[in-house]
Amino acid sequence: PFVGLLETILRPDMRLNEAEKGRYYKIRNVSELRTQYQCEYRLHLKHKLGNSQTPASVTGTELHQRVLMKSDNRKVENSGSQLMPLLVIVVTLIVGFLWIFW
Repeated sequence: PFVGLLETILRPDMRLNEAEKGRYYKIRNVSELRTQYQCEYRLHLKHKLGNSQTPASVTGTELHQRVLMKSDNRKVENSGSQLMPLLVIVVTLIVGFLWIFW
């Protein structure tokens, strides 16, 4: 079955010219092949093994959840400090206004 595919690929009229390939033609193709292989291999494993949980995947999920929880906590803590520069600017403008016009 692959003989016909190879002959089709090797036909001169099926090839791109240099202008159509672009500057990063080889890099882009390797990346696309890697992504396709990775997706197909994951699908193969999912069909073969199912959605089984390994100790490594459970540990990885727990670690990701901890990191997300810590980042959420930092966002809540930083929200108060984000208003501080605005408060300083407003107070400076009020004091400056009073200094000039009082």
